[in-house]
Amino acid sequence: MAGRGATAVVRLGLGGVVVGLAAFLGLRTPAWGKYDPLPTGPGWALLYVLVAALAVAAAVIAGRSSRRLLRWGSTAALLGLVVLVGAMTIDRVQLSRTVDAQVDPWPPRLERVEEVRLAALEPQQRAAWAVRIGAHRLVRPDGGFRQITIPASWPFPSDVELATVVLDVDHVDLWARAAGHDSAAACHSIVVHHPDPADTATRRTRCDGQQVPPPGLAWSRPPIDTDTIPAIPAAASEEAWTQYRHDPLHSAVTDTSGDAPPGWTTAVDGRVRASASVVGDLVLVGGHGTGSLTALDLATGAERWVARLPNWVHQDPVSDGRIVVVGFGDNLASFAGRLPSGVAALDLATGEPLWTAFDAGSVMTSPVIHGAAIIYGTGVGTLHRRALADGALLAERVLPGMVTMAPPALVGDTVVVALDHGMACAIDAVSLADLWCHTLPDLRMVGHAAPTVDRGEVLVSGAATLATPTVSEYLHLSPWLVRELLWSGLFPGQYEVYAGQVFAALDLHDGHVRWRSPLFANPRSVPGHTSGTAVIEDSLAVIVLPIADTLVSFDPVTGRVRWARAGHGGRGPVLVAEHRVILTGRDGVIEVRDITDGRLTCTVRRGTGWDRAGPVLAHGLVILVNLVGEVEAIPLRRLLSCDLAASRART
Repeated sequence: MAGRGATAVVRLGLGGVVVGLAAFLGLRTPAWGKYDPLPTGPGWALLYVLVAALAVAAAVIAGRSSRRLLRWGSTAALLGLVVLVGAMTIDRVQLSRTVDAQVDPWPPRLERVEEVRLAALEPQQRAAWAVRIGAHRLVRPDGGFRQITIPASWPFPSDVELATVVLDVDHVDLWARAAGHDSAAACHSIVVHHPDPADTATRRTRCDGQQVPPPGLAWSRPPIDTDTIPAIPAAASEEAWTQYRHDPLHSAVTDTSGDAPPGWTTAVDGRVRASASVVGDLVLVGGHGTGSLTALDLATGAERWVARLPNWVHQDPVSDGRIVVVGFGDNLASFAGRLPSGVAALDLATGEPLWTAFDAGSVMTSPVIHGAAIIYGTGVGTLHRRALADGALLAERVLPGMVTMAPPALVGDTVVVALDHGMACAIDAVSLADLWCHTLPDLRMVGHAAPTVDRGEVLVSGAATLATPTVSEYLHLSPWLVRELLWSGLFPGQYEVYAGQVFAALDLHDGHVRWRSPLFANPRSVPGHTSGTAVIEDSLAVIVLPIADTLVSFDPVTGRVRWARAGHGGRGPVLVAEHRVILTGRDGVIEVRDITDGRLTCTVRRGTGWDRAGPVLAHGLVILVNLVGEVEAIPLRRLLSCDLAASRART
């Protein structure tokens, strides 16, 4: 009897260990949530409660059952739960320690980025910073190159030397090194004016220690220039493109009057993720790896000017018809303040740089133009308002989340931002004060897709997690996905799995949820980060959900789904024109569908697909920019009639 009593005590003790560790994990999850790869919320707490409840049940059955088989089975289950919760605890602690020890932590933290100073960077990191600033100053938009000088207020490493080698009229080798260090700490960039489409993918800045500077280079520290106040350029166009995809509905449609020019095809320098912007007779395209910004003639595709930014261009340029402004930054080092990031302004007509503002945290989104100011967010969760004319900082604030890849939307004097992990906020465009913020605790990556605003509602989308599906939706998920979701909840340090995607409508006035879509399940892995920006035309909306690989048409007022079709691996928004939906897929497929019923009316195949760059429409031309930087202009009437024979003439 004494032995049985001792055994019962041991079983109860094991049950207590499981319950205690599960409670610890559940209570600690909110505190650790800002570091975790998965969001927190009731679903995660429920998972730990379930584990604890199983432990209690096993302990009670093992202690009270008179059947030996049941008693020993319950004991074995209890021991298994002890091992499981112990492994969960170890995973959680290791995750926290790993994130805290990262040089470039993710998610990025403002306090760490602000601590980064150029002098504290490694020699190779300082050279990498300097070569990007040098390229930004080197390029003349009208052709050729100029002497590199650095404005006094710009962040530039004081010990870094630059050297240039002119290869020909269109190519310059630019080198950077920290003084006193060997060639392993050097950085190299090939700066290009007129790209050859055959080798655009190779023209990237390299700082991997394998680029050895040739002998005989004339190394020198660039002269420091005085900061000048730029002259405000004259209006180059009566048209404007003041925010991502042109307007808060993300129509990406500008003037449609007149006859469309014939189609053309050309290429820009570098791979492309950003949609084109069209202002007047100029098509503006930003380069992803190279940081190029190219202006093309809308009618012919001929190059008008080329500029170079200090880092990647990831989203659309914006313009008021005089000045073009574009954000720059990459998806890793500049998030942590180890490469340049910020916004740059250029003369729309000439491409001449006007001013550049550097910020902590990457700017991988488009600003919005509000009167005489621009407003934009950063990857470390700050929001800035600057003067459009000279870049002067007018206001700034810290947001409750990160602006990762979701450009803000502007409606009147209200700016709407989608934030990671799962939040949307409406903000006064002048004071930057909150009007409201709403959290969607079961969603992640809300800050990866731009909010769409129309008729008093805000459409957002996010990645669905373990806590998102209803019981009915779980019953319709594949067994492998259910298994992976459970493991992602138990071991977030080892797994990052999403159930799919959902979209929702928030009230523009107070942020409450008007409706949520059903779950669109995850059938595959998506290359790169997700997106999911809705486009509205009249009483219909269309959204691409990359995690679900699905194109969905729905009623924006009620959320009722009208039809759903395959998404062809696309991540960019669709174009809606003349009641047709034009989808560009990563697999190289262009599909045209009727917006009312999803009926397929045209399919076109290209050798290279598209990424985040959705099609745009200007003066009767549909502008497409693919992954490798090829720009194609197709007359809309030819695309809608599936007659594309005349659209491939290269400029």
